[in-house]
Amino acid sequence: GVVEASATYRTLTAAIVAAGGPRYEVRQIDPLNDQDGGQPGGNIRQAFLFRTDRGLAFVNARTPSSTTPTTIEVDAEGQPHLLVSPGRVEPANPAWQASRKPLVGEFTFRGQRLVVVGCHFVSRRGDQPLFGRFQPPARPSEAQRVEQGRLINSFVRDLLAGDPSARVIVLGDLNDGPASAPLAAWLEAHGLTY
Repeated sequence: GVVEASATYRTLTAAIVAAGGPRYEVRQIDPLNDQDGGQPGGNIRQAFLFRTDRGLAFVNARTPSSTTPTTIEVDAEGQPHLLVSPGRVEPANPAWQASRKPLVGEFTFRGQRLVVVGCHFVSRRGDQPLFGRFQPPARPSEAQRVEQGRLINSFVRDLLAGDPSARVIVLGDLNDGPASAPLAAWLEAHGLTY
């Protein structure tokens, strides 16, 4: 029932400093109880831990919410920005059921804008082993990851439509390898590279 994670982040960032490391800032969105994480009571979510001593800065935009999607809006100078940062990509979409919802954030680095999409796609738990006795193996989670990838790709395309030179990084645990159907369906087929 606990979704507030600030004590965990304070403990982690303090331990990094105590071990001689740099100071990190954190941005994340607390989920609704038992609505994120792919595991009852897990309330797992993505977070951005970043250091600001080298010119990286986070662009906070509006008040984030676990249920409010972020979209692209164009400012007075014609530049696209995230409506909410940190934000989520279509958090009510059924593709995220029993899964972690992606976290999107806008950063600046030495005068350049950077949009980061942190993903943790649905687990392969329940899929049969690739080299097991059943061939071809049943992979029921694959269709959900394909849909998750489609949503992320659509978000990136919207951003690039507003600014073709936008710098976008999609990262995290996609729960697939380079030759997988989900990655081929949304990453390679739509111009994203890895």
